[in-house]
Formats: sequence, C-alpha cells, structure tokens
Amino acid sequence: MRLSDKKIVENRDRILQAAQACFVRKGFHSTTMQDICREADMSAGNIYRYFDSKEKIIEAFAEEELQWMSIAITDVPSSGDLRGAIVDTAFWTAATLTQDGRAELNAELFAEAGRNPRINTIYSKFYRQLVKKICKTLEVIESSDRLYPVHDKTHIAKIIIALVDGLVMNKIISPDFEIMNMRPVMETMINALFASEKN
Repeated sequence: MRLSDKKIVENRDRILQAAQACFVRKGFHSTTMQDICREADMSAGNIYRYFDSKEKIIEAFAEEELQWMSIAITDVPSSGDLRGAIVDTAFWTAATLTQDGRAELNAELFAEAGRNPRINTIYSKFYRQLVKKICKTLEVIESSDRLYPVHDKTHIAKIIIALVDGLVMNKIISPDFEIMNMRPVMETMINALFASEKN
C-alpha cells in the first residue's frame, strides 16, 4: 500500500526527532541505527526506507536548517530597515537553534565533523551554501544603494555565522545564559559591519 505524502512526512519527522534524541543522549558515534529504531518505535526496514545511514540523517538535518535559514535570509532585502532585518534574522536563527535540544545536537555534530570525514563533508557543503546565500543577499542590498558592507562580503557572512554559532554554544556551557540579553550586543556588532553611504 502506497503511503500518503502526509504520512511520509510524518514518518520522516518522527525518525529525525528520534535520531536527535539519541545523538544528544549518546553522541553520534555511540548511537546505532537500532537505537534510532527503538526511539522512533519503528522497524529497521521502515527506517531504512527513508535513511540508509546515520550520515544520511545528518544530511537531512543540514538540508532542513539551510532551507529555513535561506527563507529568512531571502526576506531581508524587502525590509525597510535593513540593519534591523539583518540583526533580527541573525538573532532569530540563534534563538531557534538554542531551543528543543538543537544547541546540544549542533555541538555534537560540530564535534563529529572534526572526527568523521563524511560528516565534515556534509557540514562543509552546508557552510559554503550558507555563506553564498548571505553574500547574495548582501549583493542585492548593495546594488540597490541602500546599505554597504564595510568589509569583504564573504568575511562578513562568515563573521555573522560565527556569531550565531558562538551564541548557540554558550547556551550549552553557561547555565545562566539568556539569549534575549544578547540582542542589543548583536545589534551593535552587526551594525558596525555596514555603512549607509559609500566611502
């Protein structure tokens, strides 16, 4: 019997949620596909219909993150307050990545990327695509004569990504970390990267 599109999406999400729980609890390396089967309460055969390895699951995580980040980034040039929109997008991304165990998951996957060449390849591709999308947005903004990056656009994109990643990691190591307190500081730092007029 052919599954409906809705059921396929539900099963896929169920597997990803189970994998996230396992990776956070046991670590990527120590988690087995059987662990994910148990957590999702699904048979191995059913799970392998969607993902044939842990690496494929990680690839799905990266693709989903890139998709929703891309939507947010693409909306920036349509804003009347460009500086505010850039800050809001960076802040929203960091806040989203600190919720529902995502900070712990990202920390685990970053660490695994340093050990596992296959995971490194997945995240290196994700990083390059994200930098490219941010740069494209900055090019659109600059070409419309509305705001000007004061440094190389690629470097600015990388700094913004590093700022977001750093906030996510702070969520893990600092028990009293409150991301809402970080927004004014982010605003000051990101605003300094742009000018309203060409020099």
